[in-house]
Amino acid sequence: MDKEFINSYNDYVDNGNAWFNLNPLSKLCICLCIGLTAVVVRRWQYGFSLCLLYCIAALLIGIFPRFIKNYFAISIILFFLTIIVRQFSMKEPDFTPFINVFGWQWYKEPFIAALNIVSYIMGCSGALLIFFQTTEMRDIMLALENRGVTHVASYIMLSSMQSVIDMRKSAETILESQKARGIETDGNIMVRMKAFFPILGPILLSAMSGTEEKAIAMDARAFSHEGGHTYLRVLRPISKVEYALDALAILCLIASIVWKVLSLTGVL
Repeated sequence: MDKEFINSYNDYVDNGNAWFNLNPLSKLCICLCIGLTAVVVRRWQYGFSLCLLYCIAALLIGIFPRFIKNYFAISIILFFLTIIVRQFSMKEPDFTPFINVFGWQWYKEPFIAALNIVSYIMGCSGALLIFFQTTEMRDIMLALENRGVTHVASYIMLSSMQSVIDMRKSAETILESQKARGIETDGNIMVRMKAFFPILGPILLSAMSGTEEKAIAMDARAFSHEGGHTYLRVLRPISKVEYALDALAILCLIASIVWKVLSLTGVL
């Protein structure tokens, strides 16, 4: 019998990275507070500075390739859509001409307003993206259970998230099998739609059968028992350093709110 393997379930979860090993609730507090400062401040200088900080943080904790792939795609789409909508929606005779694009006159004020909107959305979404890319959903639910959330509520949230992932994997598997049978699944949007709609039936059926299997497994593991439950994963308790980081993040959020109120009242 491998005692080392058995004892590993009694040890704290170790992901080999200081940020990854932080308690999920501590990471959520830090990321949420920092992201909300961008929503409060709503200045493009601050928002884009946070975006640069997120990229540096992603590089240091080792998730830069997948972080920048998702973050860059979201940012580019949001940037151009917001700027174009603002240029069309904001029309005032006293606006300052900014740049002329193929005969289309752009104005400075709508451009700055669009930058402010994009910066605070990116500033908030970047923090949340780092959190979810460095925290497993099961660890979040386990941390919430340790804080008093019922196992039923945590399972419902975890199962909802996992169902989306399972359905996406099932769709990819079915599309690959269709491709192996010679059915065209790649091409323009119409070709993809024609290939996707026929697989909705098998996806729903597999989801329903998966639900039945989960119900049987839950019953076999005495899920409905009201007593204490055991866990295969043990999270590290929140340390004093984590409490200090959480407090610092909360102070940053409070400071941004105070600065915003003072700036709106004309004190700053």
